[in-house]
Amino acid sequence: MSALPPPSSHDWRTPSAPGKPRPAPGRPSRFTLFRVFFRSFFLQAGWNPEGMQNLGFCYAITPALTAIYTHEPARRRALERHLEFFNCHPYLAAGILGAAIHQEERVARGELPPEAPSQLKRALGPPFAALGDGFYWLALRPACALVAALTVPALGLGSIGVFLVLYNALHLSGRAILFVAGLRRGPGVIEVVAHAKIPTGTGLLKAAAAVMAGALAGHAVLFAALSDRPIHALIVGTGIVVATLLLPRARPLVVLYLALVAGLAASSRFF
Repeated sequence: MSALPPPSSHDWRTPSAPGKPRPAPGRPSRFTLFRVFFRSFFLQAGWNPEGMQNLGFCYAITPALTAIYTHEPARRRALERHLEFFNCHPYLAAGILGAAIHQEERVARGELPPEAPSQLKRALGPPFAALGDGFYWLALRPACALVAALTVPALGLGSIGVFLVLYNALHLSGRAILFVAGLRRGPGVIEVVAHAKIPTGTGLLKAAAAVMAGALAGHAVLFAALSDRPIHALIVGTGIVVATLLLPRARPLVVLYLALVAGLAASSRFF
């Protein structure tokens, strides 16, 4: 049996310079990782039509790459990798950012080819974007806003603080959990996201928002100085029932939001 040929000079497992050992990779400190996580909040600051969030991603991961790659040419090549096109939901992108650092550490140790981090980003970006848009923009944010709106009679302008605290507590903790999961598990962050059952949570939050919207509609009619005109409560309630029966294809959430508008109009004595 003939001996295997030696690896070519272009093999990713060979040292960067012939006759020289591979530079020992560094390891990002906790402070460095905190800097990366903090920078992830500016992911969209450098948004552009060609690379989308590539500048923000490269800016965020730079402290980690500086710590991992002690050899300047290797560090430069790593930075160039992360100037490639990237687009994702800014919150779930934290998981991809952590996973990319995990992959880069393995690249620096010679365990993965240099293309691995880019392949991971291309694979996770679109599905994470879809999940994040549906959950955060279309479910969590409206639900938190409606919870805050329900506290207006008791807190007045303080309900704005309720929204800010509730929404930011949830989305910031989600970002941190995904970032740490990506750091520790690399591509395994997919399992963390799958275990979170985001699609199920999205549906539940939308249903809860619909109920709260209906409650606000009822509140607007029954408790907005309409004690002398109770017929308005009957009109809005009947409208919900009739719309649901006669328009079977109409989404319940749409019907309830229409009822909310009608209730607000009634409470403002528009009719």
